[in-house]
Amino acid sequence: MLQLDHLVKNGGATPTRILRRITRRDFGVSVLGGLVGAAVSRMIPISSMAAAAPDFTIAIISDPQDLASACPDHTGRYYTAMMKWIVDNKHILLTSSKPSFDANIKAVIGVGDCVESPIPDEIKNAEAAWTILDENRIAFITPPGNRDYAENAPASRSKLGEHFKTGYFSATSRSGVYGSGINLGGGDMAYWVGSQKATGANTAVKFVISGTRMLILAMDFFAGNAAWAWAHDVTMQNSDCECYITTHAWLTIFGKQFRRKDVHGPASFSMAGPPYSNSAVEAWNTIGVDTWPNVRGIFCGHDTSKNQPVDPFSAGSTGWFWRQVPVKSDSASQQTVQQLFVNAQQFDTACSASSSQATGAGQIASVFLLSRRPALGLLEGRMVSTHTGNWFKSKSPSFPGGTSWSDNDTLLFSVPFSGLSTERAMKAPQRG
Repeated sequence: MLQLDHLVKNGGATPTRILRRITRRDFGVSVLGGLVGAAVSRMIPISSMAAAAPDFTIAIISDPQDLASACPDHTGRYYTAMMKWIVDNKHILLTSSKPSFDANIKAVIGVGDCVESPIPDEIKNAEAAWTILDENRIAFITPPGNRDYAENAPASRSKLGEHFKTGYFSATSRSGVYGSGINLGGGDMAYWVGSQKATGANTAVKFVISGTRMLILAMDFFAGNAAWAWAHDVTMQNSDCECYITTHAWLTIFGKQFRRKDVHGPASFSMAGPPYSNSAVEAWNTIGVDTWPNVRGIFCGHDTSKNQPVDPFSAGSTGWFWRQVPVKSDSASQQTVQQLFVNAQQFDTACSASSSQATGAGQIASVFLLSRRPALGLLEGRMVSTHTGNWFKSKSPSFPGGTSWSDNDTLLFSVPFSGLSTERAMKAPQRG
């Protein structure tokens, strides 16, 4: 049986599809893991109820680093306002698809770069913002991005910022927040599953929402072999869950999986090859994520183009805000995996005091709303500036050829989507 230490000792040479042959591996590196027995006992089969499951939404936070550092100043108040918007608009009515529905925001998924630089003031701002979700029973998980490393230097994992290493975003801290489960209301629950180490670099949680069981893996920036091996085992142990991966870098702004030498790829950060780091192409093809049978979605941010105009709202800008790119799995089930790139950080970088629906200026603190409609078998996407209340839309079908914003919520995509709706959490007593 192939062991983790063999992977690590192989230098840069990762055997092709090596993780596909692994069925069980030592979990000595995994800490704080495992579903609590009491949590499992609260679940009941609901296959006959799937058609009646209510719609729900996951909010995706894209690269809020400038909100932590300088937008609009060094206080982080737009950062906290963004999270407050999520809480206050949990039940916002979405009308751009029929029938209209209650957004029913249940959880938040980050894609990294929680700060611009892991210095005390920015860490404080980030913690104050994300704590708002904790205080309002909206579960979240987020991986680190390159900016969550000291000196923007992920070439050494030892540079991981203290907020992920031992602080608020660490596995030790987050497992304590989850405890034996977070009651999300309406019979829905969130559970801590585990982590590769005590840091927050590679962690896993489980959401049970509207009868849908979802395993969410937050993976380190261009994660290495050992992290992916850990994730593989967690996924296989939770094979009855839909698996979603959130990681800072996966798709480029052009909708292609990151290669090692791409701009903003691993080589740009002087990151060593496998086993130290893997590009998205390497993780998908060589590590073998494309064969994991229950993977249904991969979320990311990170990429911008160095060829963009200085003014991100000028006519020459090609757009980089979101990409929804389905890809076929190579697993036995041949399921479609929804890859989603979301990164509106240029709006925050500009941090305009006056907003424009025509150019996008001032449309800051944007959140992507990913809605699941179980009864209709649909997955829908929308993006809103929590600062202005305006909604992102594309001017033409050939997005990103042109963009604009609207007062009314705008549907960006609606695609057929079905999953593994097999269990539902029984309603637990509300917390005081």
